[in-house]
Amino acid sequence: MLKLKENQDIYLKGGSEAVILLHSFTGTVRDVKKLANLVHNEGYTCYVPAYKGHGLSIESLIEYDINDWYQHVQESYDFLKESGFEKISVLGVSLGGLLSLKLTEMNGINKCIIMSTPQKRTTKDIKRRLYSYGERINAIQGLEYEESNRQLSLIEQYDEGSKVFSEMIEDIMDNLKNIQVPVLIMYGELDEPSYKESAEYIFEQLTTNIKTLISYENATHLMTQSKDKEKIERDIIKFLNK
Repeated sequence: MLKLKENQDIYLKGGSEAVILLHSFTGTVRDVKKLANLVHNEGYTCYVPAYKGHGLSIESLIEYDINDWYQHVQESYDFLKESGFEKISVLGVSLGGLLSLKLTEMNGINKCIIMSTPQKRTTKDIKRRLYSYGERINAIQGLEYEESNRQLSLIEQYDEGSKVFSEMIEDIMDNLKNIQVPVLIMYGELDEPSYKESAEYIFEQLTTNIKTLISYENATHLMTQSKDKEKIERDIIKFLNK
């Protein structure tokens, strides 16, 4: 059986402005690692938090919930502030987009970029995503049939984790009016239609005077690894440099 290793935070020291890059739900730092290197090469300091449990067995992942992952993101921001960075921007994919909005609502963020960000999620949605992750990670580990089924059965116990996930999304959406900094909203046209609806909803609800909504014809949900990734990377760097 393959032994999984816990992902580690990525910290790339660069210039006097910093960017926090946040990966997706059931994803890993690999979601945004290449983008972090590109942004770093533009002269920014980059920090990529690795959410607890992600990249590990489903049994390990469901020991945590969205509050734990947001706390790690907040700690990353606090670390950069304590290190002397006055301008800190944030960008994220899917769950990372949600946590980017939350961080911006709660702190003095410079700019915010979100990709493939949902405006709501049901318990059924969250558990379905966990099942997909569990099947994939169990296959990677080479688990026996019985052990794989045992781990997948644990997902039904993730009711409280799913509940707080949904509640945090509602809270984030209710507080979009608190964001008064530049925001770039991005979605892929090859993603599920709900993400287009979410992007448009978030754009409409934001009261900041500087907000941009962009769609990408050849982008799927994980936009940083889609066919339009080079165009997406250019737009992100242009927005950060503006």
